Formats: sequence, C-alpha cells, structure tokens
Amino acid sequence: MLKTLFIENAAVIKQLELNPGTGFTVLSGETGSGKSVIIDCLSFVCGKKAERDLVRTGEERACVTAVFDSLTDAETEALASLGIEADEGEVIIERSLTADGKSSGRINARPVAKQLLVDAGKILLSLHSQDDTATLENMKSRTDLLDNCAKNDALLEAYRKVYSSWRDTQRELTQLRKNEAEKEQLRDILTFQIKEIKAASLHKGEDEQLLDEKRRIEGSEKLRKCTGTALKALVHNEKGITASYLADRASEALEKLVPMYPEYASLVERLKECRYELDDIAAETESLSENYDFSGDSDARLDEIGSRLETINKLKRKYGPDIESVIDFYEKSKAKLDEIENSDQLIKDKEKLIAKLDKELSEAALALSDSRRSAGEKIRSDVRDILEYLDMPKVKFEVSVTLAEKPTDNGFDSIDFMLAANPGEPLLPLEKCASGGELSRVMLALRCAVSAAGGGGTLVFDEIDTGISGKTSRKLGHKLLEVSKNSQVICVTHSAQVASLADTHMKISKYEENGRTLSQIVKLDRDGRIAEVSRILGGISVSEAQRQAAIDMIDNITE
Repeated sequence: MLKTLFIENAAVIKQLELNPGTGFTVLSGETGSGKSVIIDCLSFVCGKKAERDLVRTGEERACVTAVFDSLTDAETEALASLGIEADEGEVIIERSLTADGKSSGRINARPVAKQLLVDAGKILLSLHSQDDTATLENMKSRTDLLDNCAKNDALLEAYRKVYSSWRDTQRELTQLRKNEAEKEQLRDILTFQIKEIKAASLHKGEDEQLLDEKRRIEGSEKLRKCTGTALKALVHNEKGITASYLADRASEALEKLVPMYPEYASLVERLKECRYELDDIAAETESLSENYDFSGDSDARLDEIGSRLETINKLKRKYGPDIESVIDFYEKSKAKLDEIENSDQLIKDKEKLIAKLDKELSEAALALSDSRRSAGEKIRSDVRDILEYLDMPKVKFEVSVTLAEKPTDNGFDSIDFMLAANPGEPLLPLEKCASGGELSRVMLALRCAVSAAGGGGTLVFDEIDTGISGKTSRKLGHKLLEVSKNSQVICVTHSAQVASLADTHMKISKYEENGRTLSQIVKLDRDGRIAEVSRILGGISVSEAQRQAAIDMIDNITE
C-alpha cells in the first residue's frame, strides 16, 4: 500500500507530504486547492507522461517520491520478476521533472528506465477517474482482470510455454518456405562459395607459415654472408687465427703458471670449457646454414608463395579477416546448403511438429478460456448486483469471451465488457455506451468484484462520484468502504455522502505567502471532519441544519 507520498515544487505545491490510512482515505478541498496536482503526481511517479507545466513556476525541477510498504506476496513476486527487490517489504519510487521537460526515475535509489516505472506502477497502484476508459479499451488489461480473478497463473504459464515453441516453429517454417526463386539463387551462391573455398585446400596458420618462408628466402644472401663470417671467426679462418685457436693458446699459456700459481687452474678450466662451447656453436651454425640452403630456384619458390598468398588474401577479403574465419564461413555455408537441399524434409518435419503444437496450444488455450468464462460469469453476477445496488436496476452487463483473430501470448480470447444501461438498448462495449457517471459505477463495481476475489494493492479514485445523486453517492461510498476492507482506497471527492464514510479524512487547502499560492494538507480530527463535510453540504455559508446533517452522516455509516 501507499505509505507516503512526498511532493516538491509541483504546480501550487511547494512541499506536501501525504500519509494515507490503511483503509478508506478521502481527500477533499475547494476547487483549485491542489487535489488534481496530487493525482497528477501519483500518475507521474508511476511512469505516466507529465507536461513541463507540472514544475512550479520559478523552480528548476519538480520531485515526487512514493513509498509503498506492507506488500502482498503477489506484489512482491511480481516486482521481483521485474528485478525489483522489496527491502523489508518496502519499495521507494522517485521521479523528477525539470523545467525543460526532462524526467528521470529511481527505484530503491537505483536509476531506472521509464518503462520500469510504468510496470512497477501497474503492480502497486491502480488509478481511476470518470474519463478512465484506458483499462476498458486495453485488451490486455481486461484479460489481466479476468486472470487475476480466476487465479490463472499456472494455466498462463503452461499456455505460454507451448505458445513460445509454437511461435518459434512457425517462424522457422516461414523461413524454410521462401519462394523457389530465392532458394535457387541462394543455392547457386552457396555452391560457388563452397567450391571456391574447397579448391583452395586451406589449413589454419598456412599464411603465417608462407610469410615466414618468404622472409627467410628473401634473407638467404644475408644468411650466407653472416654465417660465413661467424664460421671463419670460429673455426675456418685461412690464417688459422680463429676463436678456437686463440682460446687454446690462452689456455696453454696460463696452464704453465699453475705449478707456481695454482689459482690459475680455474681459469684454465674455464678457457677449455669456452673452447668446447665454441666448437659446439660452430657445429650448430654450420648445421643450421645447411638446413636453410636456398641454392635451388629460390625465385620460382617465391613466385609460388606469392601466388598462394594472393589466393589466400582473396578469400580473406571475401569471407573473413583470417583463414579461421574463411574455414568457419565454409562450414556454415555447407550447413545452409544442406538445409536448402533437405528443405522439403525439414518442412515436413516442421509441419508435423506444428500440428502437434497446434493441438497442445488449443488444449492450453481452451483451459484458459474455460477458466476465464467461469470468472466472467462470477464477475457478471457480482457487477450486476453491485450496479443494481448503485441505482442502475435495469442494467445489463456481460463479460464476452470470444475467439480472437489470432493467438497471442495471452491466449485465443478476445474479451469485452458489454453494457446496456437502459431497457431496450442493445449490449455494446462499455467504453462505447457508458456515460461518465455510469462508467464510474461500472469501474467501481468491477473493482469490488476483483477485490472480493483477492484484493491487495492501492486503488485511487479521482472524483468518480461527479454527476451522481446524493442517495447513489452514499451507496457508492459504502462500496468504496467495502473495497477498502481488502485494498487500500484513496478517493478524491466533492461528495459529503462519500467523505463522511472515510476512515481517514484529509483536507487540501491553499493559502498565500509572499505573493505566491501554496497548498497544504491536514489530517482532520472529528471536529475538522464535521466542519469539512458541512462545508461540502452548505458551500459558503453553513447552517446549523447542515452541520447536524454532517454529524449524522459521520456517526451513522450503516447503509
């Protein structure tokens, strides 16, 4: 339920904090005092679009914060499905609007997109006014209302699982049934691509190996020159003065000193080791130079490598940035070609699967429809009784569940609320035939029926008693009081008959400060309620009789 609504810099409101009660809360006050602003702010914080004139003149931004607590298990689960966790059963929604029309929203201090505010708002709060045909005109809202009453969660889950498979298979079948011209064209393209790549006989890393060989061949002259120089210095010098020779001479010279100077022995050993290492290096150098012997026709080999690299690069330009990508393209093209070649069989397989899914989908949809019709009958009966109580004795109301044009993720059903307000009139969709007062009473009757089926949440009614007589207003107030036993109800009203039944009565008034109009809200005690109900009854001047009538209405809440 709505615990707190805090509004800052919205129209005539500088700062206002609304703390409605748990049952039936009434908001009343003179025209222009700020009641409509409060309703607008509730809509705004729950994701509805707001005009920039909501921002109070002279201010940079308007801010609205709504705190919801005491959430039902169903509300908590629904919010969790949106990724919203209720911390100790509480959710805080904040939204701001700048003077240039930009808005931003947060849920539990986390920035969120507008759509998430809308989705969360639908779970936490339901707002109704005399002009509220959106719920009636929105097929999903009507369907949701029936499903909530029928507790169709399990049936919906089962249906949607089959529907998802059926829809995906239908898409796959449509893809397979592309016209023959497209199929033939694609077959020719794929065949050419596969043949071209296959003819190249690529293997991974081949281009890198070829480039390495090309670099070695191109560097063969440098290889011969450098290895020759190294070998001459090591072992093949014509004058015999090589690194090995010099190491031997040094070793022999120092070895003569060892008898007199033993410390030279280690140096002699190290020189001998160097001699052995020099021989090894010379042998390995000679061996490597023989391995890289390009004495053959190196120009011909370079031509071969260049031609092969050009073939590889051509394929890479067409099919991918590297050989691995080209090979991957080849494998996928083969799979696509196989699919085309086997499309007739695949189509038959998909058609067989769809036939099976059609049956399962129909069975799941039928179970949903039956449950909705049962719920519709219950709602029809309850709504008729409530409308008769609300002085619409000749009304006809039906819940029509018919076959929709095509399946949706909500089933096969097209749902309409049908109404004939007066004898002799045909049943027509509610939004096409109900007056403002009739629509208010029908919406309330629907909400009473839904509340009886489970309740929960916060219901806000904005002046739904407008145009309704005093006697009927009193009955409407009793129904609001009845709904508030299962749901939090907040009602903006100009009716004394409704206001006098409230569990919590709050008055919105305006005053002037420093040349600016401001709104304030006050929770009324008994004397305040008597004064406010008397004002609604009497207008500018209140008689003692009207004051006594107000007392009687407040003290006598029985029907």
